Amino acid sequence: MKKTTYLLAILIAFQTLTFAQYTAIPDSNFEQALITFGYDSEGTLDGQILTADAVGATGSLAFAGQNISDITGIEAFTNIDGLNMSYNPINVAVDLTSNSLLTSVNFEECNSLPGLTITNLTDLQVLNVFGTAMTTLDVSTNTALTDFTARNGSLTSLDLSANTSIVSVNVRNCALTSLDMRNGNNANVTSFNADFNGNLTCIFVDDTTEPNLTTWSVDAGSTFVENEAECATLSVKSVKALVFDLYPNPATDRINIASKTQSASVEIYNITGKRVFSRDLNLGDNVINIGSLKSGVYLARLISDSNVETKKLIIN
Repeated sequence: MKKTTYLLAILIAFQTLTFAQYTAIPDSNFEQALITFGYDSEGTLDGQILTADAVGATGSLAFAGQNISDITGIEAFTNIDGLNMSYNPINVAVDLTSNSLLTSVNFEECNSLPGLTITNLTDLQVLNVFGTAMTTLDVSTNTALTDFTARNGSLTSLDLSANTSIVSVNVRNCALTSLDMRNGNNANVTSFNADFNGNLTCIFVDDTTEPNLTTWSVDAGSTFVENEAECATLSVKSVKALVFDLYPNPATDRINIASKTQSASVEIYNITGKRVFSRDLNLGDNVINIGSLKSGVYLARLISDSNVETKKLIIN
């Protein structure tokens, strides 16, 4: 009897060792976050997590700002529906093809992120890759996508023609040379910003006469076209691109000025012609506090080495 019990105990122990499977977590900060937020039941920094712990995780995995550079192991979290890894120095390409239930993915300000694979995430609705280093991104299988943000990023091309549910697109200040919006849903796109893409000549759309296009924000050098032939035959005359973008207008206590040049300044004049404000501008976005100015109509003079723009500014 004792011998039988002993053998049974050995068999159970052997089965436990055999079936206790692990998933490698090479980044110690990633594993520490899993421990801190209760996803690693062993609670030990040993470069791995029980696969059962990963599979058992549901809901949203939110690890913003945890100094994580590699999320290898995320592929085992097959039952999560949200992933927020924003503000982490991730420098290894991420593959989320195993995370098929994801509806929301956020890598905002993961400035070193070189690539993201989201193939076949057919339930994905919200994607934020603001400020990443990616130059290309395939969203052709993400047919449920409604909101896409890649502002201040490095994308050179973007094809949203398969994204028939898209209603919000923000690709401001990227490096785009190609943007395809021929998805049959242009009339329902309520938010679209593609300005500060100086090399984006053609934006492909369903219908260039669609009234909704007048609400889309694009560069002066970008033109809506319906096909490649129209793009090829665009006039070659030089179109002076905007050097500055000032918003909001009307404003209250602050304005934002986006500058495309390294050396620039802003001067604000009241209706009598008196200069009441001046400041140097940096390349990119500048937040200007105008709380000291009274309500009224002003002229904002935006100055660069090669250009001067004057805009009417209303302060409420």
